[in-house]
Amino acid sequence: MFSSVDGKIDASSLRAIAKENEYETIGAIFGAEAWVCGRTTMQQHFAEKDLFVSSSRKIAGPQPVYVARRAESYAVAVDTLGKLQWATDEIAGDHLICITSERVTEDYLAMLRQKGISHIVAGKTTVDLAQAADCFGEYFGIATLLLEGGGHINGAFLDAHLVDEVSLLVAPGIDGRHDIPSVFDGISSRNHTAYPLKLKSIERRDNDIIWLRYDVVRPHSSKE
Repeated sequence: MFSSVDGKIDASSLRAIAKENEYETIGAIFGAEAWVCGRTTMQQHFAEKDLFVSSSRKIAGPQPVYVARRAESYAVAVDTLGKLQWATDEIAGDHLICITSERVTEDYLAMLRQKGISHIVAGKTTVDLAQAADCFGEYFGIATLLLEGGGHINGAFLDAHLVDEVSLLVAPGIDGRHDIPSVFDGISSRNHTAYPLKLKSIERRDNDIIWLRYDVVRPHSSKE
């Protein structure tokens, strides 16, 4: 992720003080087979402008994983109810996989298949990220996944104990607005304490950008 010093992730705000392509340069270091974003981020940057409207409203329920094709790289969209519309089956050359809950409609899944888009239906009312993550490796050969936001999808993966490492580029600037998403948002507040991290490395990049890497300390982990 890429944030201001106060943890805000508005790319348009950061662009003026960040080196062009620094985010992509760092991301490439991980050699990941896939990257994932939530519905809001995908709607803002990659999906069609208009949302999908079901004509049948017939709920799909449990469904098998649909593998349209195997690819060297993937873009993953988490879209609980199946609202995003897509022009093609890829984003910047990465084959598209859509993850929905069982509340998705049958005609939405039919639309994905017609366009050659792979899909995973996981979870009855909300997306079961752990179930979906198991499918990444089994059906698509994905071993490393870059989690690229927004804040709520990052928080959901963290809350599901699916984040191994936090890689954060901190730009030399302060956003300061209260209504801008943070790196992690929407985490359950029940009996909540901060998730512990263990510093892995720190590096000063060009333009005074700091690259922080942390291992996430798992519950009952032996890490100190």
